[in-house]
Amino acid sequence: MTTPESDLSSNFSRRRFLQAGASLSALSVLSPAACAGSKSRDGKSNMRGVMFDREELPRIRESLKHPAFAHYWESSRNADLAADLRFLTVEVDTMNRVRDLARVANIAFRSAFVHVIEPSEDQRVLAELAVATALKFNRWDWILEDGVHTVGVMRGPMVGVLLSCALDWLGEDVDPKLRDGVMQRLGDEIGPASYRAVHGELGASPMPRWTMDLDSTGLTIVDVSQWPKILADTNLQIIATSGLLISASMLPDHPDATKWRELAERSLREFVAKQPEDGSFDEGSAYWGFTYNYFCLCLEFLRRFHGVDERGITDFPAMARYFLRSTMPTHETPRDTLSIGDCSNSGSVIALAWIGREFRDSTAQHLLTRPGMVTTEPTLCWGAIWFDPTVPTDFAADMKHDYTLAPGLVVSRTGWSDQDAVLCLRSGEPCNHEHADRNSLLFAAYGERLFNDPIKASYDPKAPGWLLRQTEAHTSVLIDGGGHIYHHGEEGTNSSLAHAHIVAHQVGLSWMTTTSDATEAYRLAGHPVSRVARTVVYLKPDVVIVFDAIDLVKSLPVEVRFQAHNRDGKGSVVADADGFVIKRPQANLQAVCGGGRPLTISSGKLDLPVDTGVYPYASVVASAAREHRILTVGSAHPKSKTAADLSWEHDEGGWTVSGQRDGVSFRVHLAEREGAAAPAVVCDLPSRANVG
Repeated sequence: MTTPESDLSSNFSRRRFLQAGASLSALSVLSPAACAGSKSRDGKSNMRGVMFDREELPRIRESLKHPAFAHYWESSRNADLAADLRFLTVEVDTMNRVRDLARVANIAFRSAFVHVIEPSEDQRVLAELAVATALKFNRWDWILEDGVHTVGVMRGPMVGVLLSCALDWLGEDVDPKLRDGVMQRLGDEIGPASYRAVHGELGASPMPRWTMDLDSTGLTIVDVSQWPKILADTNLQIIATSGLLISASMLPDHPDATKWRELAERSLREFVAKQPEDGSFDEGSAYWGFTYNYFCLCLEFLRRFHGVDERGITDFPAMARYFLRSTMPTHETPRDTLSIGDCSNSGSVIALAWIGREFRDSTAQHLLTRPGMVTTEPTLCWGAIWFDPTVPTDFAADMKHDYTLAPGLVVSRTGWSDQDAVLCLRSGEPCNHEHADRNSLLFAAYGERLFNDPIKASYDPKAPGWLLRQTEAHTSVLIDGGGHIYHHGEEGTNSSLAHAHIVAHQVGLSWMTTTSDATEAYRLAGHPVSRVARTVVYLKPDVVIVFDAIDLVKSLPVEVRFQAHNRDGKGSVVADADGFVIKRPQANLQAVCGGGRPLTISSGKLDLPVDTGVYPYASVVASAAREHRILTVGSAHPKSKTAADLSWEHDEGGWTVSGQRDGVSFRVHLAEREGAAAPAVVCDLPSRANVG
C-alpha cells in the first residue's frame, strides 16, 4: 500500500497522479497555449523564459551558492515533499484562497524551480500535482464585483505569476492539459480580474461595487465597498498590475492583451508619481519590499515580452538608500527595521538584487549581501535570478544620520551597525497598514531594542492581537486611559484620520531635538484636549529626553507608556518611585521621571492572552488635572557599563536636565513658550551646542 510518505516518483507517475489526485476532465481543451515568449512592438518574436532564458542557468546556479541564497536553495532542495504531497492530496481546502491556495502555488513554484536548476523527477511530479490542484480552485481571489465577477486584488495575480513561472521551468514535457488550464485561467480570470482591480483603484467612475466572496473560507470579513479608493497607491495596486502583465505576456494574441498592458503601464507610472522623491514608502520597508518585488517584475515583463524599457520610471537607487535609512539592526535581528505600523522586521530584499544589477548600485548590493538581511521567502529565487556578484558592496558614503521619512518619521542615528543607536519619532500622516501611534517612539542602542513598537499585530479586529494596533501598545500618551483616533477594522487595516505635525526640528553635531503636535488626533477621539505635544531631545548616542505637554479643557488623568521589547521572552521592566529600568540581555535603559505634580510610576503588561505574547511596559501616571507636564529622561548603556548619572529640576524658568556620561557633564534646559509653540531647548554639551 502506498502512502504520501513513500517515494514520489515510484508512486505517482504523471498519469497516475493526474488520474487519481488532480482530475482535469472538467478543463476545456484549448488550442496550444503560447510558449513563454511574445512579440515586441516592432513585431519581432521573443521566445523567452518568463524570468530567464535557459542559457542563464549556469549563472543562476552559481548565484544560489552565494551566502545570501544558499540557505534558501538548501531548504528548497530538501523540502518535505511527503508533507507537501499529503497537503495536496488530503488536507487542502480548495475554497481557502487566503492560505491554502498560496501554499499550493508556492509548492508548484518551488518544486518547478528546483527541477529546472537540478532536474528531479520527484520535484517535477510534485510541481505538476500542485499546478493541477490550483486549477481545482473555482476562483483565485476573494473579492467580487457586482457580486459576480472576480476582482484580482492579491492572490489571483500572485498565483498567475507563480504558475506561469512553474510551467516555464517544467519545460516542454509538462502535461498539455495543465498548460492549457493555466493559460485559460490567465485569459478568463487573471487578466480580466486584475483589470477590474487596477481600473477601480485608478479611480473608475462610478466606483465599482466590491464585496467579499463569502464562499471563500479563511477570510476576515470586512466591508470592502470602499476598497477601490483605499487600495489605490498601496502595495496591492502593484500586485494587481503584475496580473495584467503576466496575462498580456503569456497571451500576446488574446484580444484584450493590449488593453491589459496599457492599463498596467499607466498603473506603474501613476503609482511612482505619487511616491516621495527620496524613495521612502508610507507603509514601511517590509511593504516596500513586497511592492517593489512585483514592480520590478512588471518592468522585466515589459522589457522581456513587449520591448518596453521603463527602468527610468523612478529613482531606484534612492529606494535602496531609503531601505538602508529604515534599518535598525540589533544583535538579535540584523535585518531589524523601523517597525512602524504593520511593517515587520522580516521585509524582503529581493528587489534590491534587481536594483543592484540594473544600476550597479552598491547600496542595494550591500543590503542584499549583508549577513542576516535575507529571509527564506517563497520567491527568493527571483533575487538569485537577478543577482550580479560583480556589483560593489560598499553603501553610499553620503548617508546622513538625521533625516525624515514618509509618512512622517523623524530619525536620528549614530551609524548603521547593530551597535549603533537609532531613535525614531512617529509624527505625520495616516497611511495604509498604520497603527494608532502618533508621537510614539522607537529606540535601539548597543544591540537592543529599548523603546519598542509592536510587531505582528492582528489584522482581525475580533482577535486579541488587535490591541497591538492601539495607542496603549505604543510608547505614547493616554488620556483618561484612551488613545487617539483610530478605527475598528471595519474596512480592514486602512488609514485612519489621525494626523500629527512637526512644529520644530533642529539638528546639531551630536544632538537632535524635535517637537510633534498630535492634538487633533486626540480631539477626534473625543478627548477634551487643547494641546498634546511631545518634544524629544536626543543626546547621541544614548540619552533620550521626552517632554510631554498635555492641556485639557477639564481635569483628567494622563499616562505615558514606554514599551519594552519581549518577543524573545528576555525583556522586562522594573519601576520605582523615581523612574524605571527597561532590561534586555545586552543593554538596559534607565530613566528618571518628573512632572508638574506627583507621578505614579509602575510596570505593567498589555492585557493579552499569553499565547499572543507578553508585552511589558513602564507606566508614568499623573492624576487628574487640566495641565500636565511629564518629563522622562532615559539613558541607555551596555550591560558592561553603568548608566549615565541623571537628575532634573523644575522652576518657573522651565526644566533642567543634568547628567554625566563617561566622565563628561551635560546640561539641557527646556523653557516653554506662549501658546502651542515648541519649547526653547538649550543644550550645554562638551561642544557647547545651543539650539532654540
